[in-house]
Amino acid sequence: MASKEKVYADQLRTLGVYDPAFDGAIHTLCILERELSRTMKAWKATAADKNTAPSVTDPLYSAILQQRREILTYRDALGLTPKGLQRLKGKKSDDAAAKSKNDIGSKLDAICAKVNAYDK
Repeated sequence: MASKEKVYADQLRTLGVYDPAFDGAIHTLCILERELSRTMKAWKATAADKNTAPSVTDPLYSAILQQRREILTYRDALGLTPKGLQRLKGKKSDDAAAKSKNDIGSKLDAICAKVNAYDK
């Protein structure tokens, strides 16, 4: 079975937004997810009865909420949420559009240079 980090990297490759610079953020995301799992197990163990839910006033519950926010932040930054993916793909298309404008500008400059050469 592939590690969770490899799974995330493969998902990013499939989406077309993977960059090796993401490896550190992917690693941190995996650590946060493991910590969340451990915190949730500890929180569930605080329940007085196995058939009832643990208390939401328990300090572990607020830690769980904070960990979930951090995980969502990392997922968004990596493009693993719809909003994050749209942002990353938008940035790529902006870069491509800028490059295309530069290419067109250089072609126009070359044409102008040729036209100016005919005038002389």
